[in-house]
Amino acid sequence: MLLSPFSAPFGGFHYRNEYIFISEIEDFLEDLKEYAKTAELKSVYLSLPPLIYLKSFNAKVVNSLIRLGYKMLIPEITSCLNLIEFNYRFSYTTCRNNYKRAVRNKLTFKILNNIEEKRKGYELIWENRSQRGRLIHMTFDEIIQTNSIWPTDFFCIYNEECQMVACAIFYQFPENIAYAALWGDNLIGRSLLSMDFLIFNLWNHYKLLGYQYVDIGNSTVCGMPNETLLRFKEIHECNSSIRFRFSYEVVNE
Repeated sequence: MLLSPFSAPFGGFHYRNEYIFISEIEDFLEDLKEYAKTAELKSVYLSLPPLIYLKSFNAKVVNSLIRLGYKMLIPEITSCLNLIEFNYRFSYTTCRNNYKRAVRNKLTFKILNNIEEKRKGYELIWENRSQRGRLIHMTFDEIIQTNSIWPTDFFCIYNEECQMVACAIFYQFPENIAYAALWGDNLIGRSLLSMDFLIFNLWNHYKLLGYQYVDIGNSTVCGMPNETLLRFKEIHECNSSIRFRFSYEVVNE
């Protein structure tokens, strides 16, 4: 198989600019079919970026893929925050009240620069994910190595006793988009509402830096939704949108 991506959140195609002719996209997609046959592949799998990355280009690619016989799979539901519209407050009463309670719990938001603190934060998230049966597919060292490609931010929440209770790892994309790679809390942090405190500070942090969007990823796995996760993202100011997926089964005559 040809997989785009083979491990990252999404793949797709490089392009010169958003105004590339749709006929050029069509020619490329036909060439991709021929390449798949020549390389004796069984199938091609594509997962396109959310629309906040490639608005015009994505529309032309989706149209072309469908017309040229690529099969549209059940799309993923992804969640993004428009920081331009975010006004430094939670809209939902529940989230506002949770944040106020978290403040009363005397939590502290910190940007991590020390490598050992970063490792401890990664381990906290790893434990959180393993408890939910959602494994992390990157080691700590691999995440640190990613920083050589684009900046990787580590954040944490400490309680009054200086214990780390929540952590987040974000990538900075050049399109003024911050991508939530990993985040989570522990049992102590859950009782202190540390995630509400963490998210509020993250949104403010990236808005003050001039970012336009925060991408917090899918709430689906192979198209099947996690309703609780999706609702959690929506009440924390995120909008749901589609991440298109396509496949092409190669027919060798």
